[in-house]
Amino acid sequence: MSVKRVRFANFSPLLILILFNGLFAGSLSADAALQEKMAPFIGRWVGTSKAFGGFEGTVDEGDIAWDLSFRWVPGKNAVEHKWHITYAVSGKNFSSGTEFFYLDAESGEFKVISSGMDGNVAWSNKGTVRWIREGHEVSLREKTVNGTQSTYVVRRVKDGPNTLLLSLPSRVIDGEELGEVKSFPLERRTDARKSNQKLAVSFFEYLLSDPEKLKPSLHADFKFTYMGKIEGTLLPYGVPYATNEFFEKWLPHIPKLVPAGIELKTLQVISSDEGVAVVQKGDAQGKYGRYDNDYVWIFNFKDGLIFSVEEYNSDFLVASRLYGQKVKTPPE
Repeated sequence: MSVKRVRFANFSPLLILILFNGLFAGSLSADAALQEKMAPFIGRWVGTSKAFGGFEGTVDEGDIAWDLSFRWVPGKNAVEHKWHITYAVSGKNFSSGTEFFYLDAESGEFKVISSGMDGNVAWSNKGTVRWIREGHEVSLREKTVNGTQSTYVVRRVKDGPNTLLLSLPSRVIDGEELGEVKSFPLERRTDARKSNQKLAVSFFEYLLSDPEKLKPSLHADFKFTYMGKIEGTLLPYGVPYATNEFFEKWLPHIPKLVPAGIELKTLQVISSDEGVAVVQKGDAQGKYGRYDNDYVWIFNFKDGLIFSVEEYNSDFLVASRLYGQKVKTPPE
């Protein structure tokens, strides 16, 4: 069957969620078996495999990049499974969708309901779950918006705490047996947001007390930049400092400006997969007056390490209280 571009799916993920809540929530209860069997899969999994055709909308061409996740719905009486698989070269959609695992109270069976897009072709399906050693098999009956009907099995098996083996043991598309898609591994992806936040917090634990302990957490191309533009300073401000310069020039000049030290109180930490913002209040006596500055530090990360840090604060206070420069007082 030729691939057709469609404008809507049989069931959108939002509609599935509404149906899920409306049809099943009343009959669901927290189920120990579901929680036990699915707990090892909760999290995010990534990897690559060879592309495989057969399903309407997919093309057997090159490699595909997998990015999928499992998470509990509130109450842990069901699991939401999402995936986005793209062609490695073009970045276009190979398959994406949302699936819910739940215990059907009427039949006593574990079931799934799903919808998504293969390429540009929308589909929806339903299926049953069978628990196997270290994993599960989902047997699905699917129909595309163009009428293509499929039955197939998806098998997911844990191979250690951080490896998931995925395969399709059988596929029948419009009555044609297409054979299996052999097993390939996906690796657990750690929560980058939490990891980034932990690195940012540890930066301040050692920044002034034991800076050598910072070095293992810094990227080889690390840069530090104080973002204020002030003339007549001990070192140039507003320019990036690489790791060696940061440790050998920037950090040693701080005690010359705040001889009694400085206390930084963290007020807020805002983190994401890409970066972290840390909001702080300073408490210090500068060389030329009280220096209680407000700070925002922006962290960017690369390869799981701190790639850059940008420091923002009142350069009026830096110029007047740390360097004794006569600057125009900001308006009240």
